[in-house]
Amino acid sequence: MAKKITIDNLAVLEQIIDTASNNFDLKEILAKIVEIIGKITKADSCFIYLISNDQVILKASLKSHHGNLSKIKMKLGEGITGWVAENKKTVVIKSKAYQDKRFKLFTNLPEDKFEGFLSVPIIFRNRVIGVINVQHQKTRSYSKTEISFLETIGKQIGGILEVSRLITETDVLHEALATQKIINQAKAILMKSAQLDEDAAHRLLLKKSMDKRKSLKEVAEAIILAQDLTK
Repeated sequence: MAKKITIDNLAVLEQIIDTASNNFDLKEILAKIVEIIGKITKADSCFIYLISNDQVILKASLKSHHGNLSKIKMKLGEGITGWVAENKKTVVIKSKAYQDKRFKLFTNLPEDKFEGFLSVPIIFRNRVIGVINVQHQKTRSYSKTEISFLETIGKQIGGILEVSRLITETDVLHEALATQKIINQAKAILMKSAQLDEDAAHRLLLKKSMDKRKSLKEVAEAIILAQDLTK
């Protein structure tokens, strides 16, 4: 039995690494990880939280909680999840997790009434960057093998998630800089063609954006295209 679990552990890690190797999108990697963990642990719920600015923020869910992603957040030390993040320790609760003094109630989550609760830290370079929560609707005695498995995953995926997060943030930054460059180019065209100062050109862009119900980037691109067509 132990040998089979070891093989499963390796197979799970290989799946996660393979996912990360072929896709650096953090959301998709997190979604795949909760899917894999949920299947292995036969969980009724699996959440992954990541830490940002001293807050523990929900980033992935096994069930349909897409509307709550990034909205559910706790301070370090708040709730069982925040406690795990702050103390870098695993929490194992067989039943009535909602009665634990550390438990934080979210009225819009059905998981608030679940019995079994297993929570482990996600670690990268000896610091906690997130938390994995596995929950079961009914009483669940988590075996040492299950606990060890989830703790191993928490340690192994830390580096993968941190690299993916940095790549995602870099992509977002590049996109923001590219958008600002387009907007600045459109403002320069308006300043020259309509004899406007920079503030007036920016206000005109905003007005066009609201009137046409399009983003500033789309309006700016249209202005640049119109300018190019007149050349």
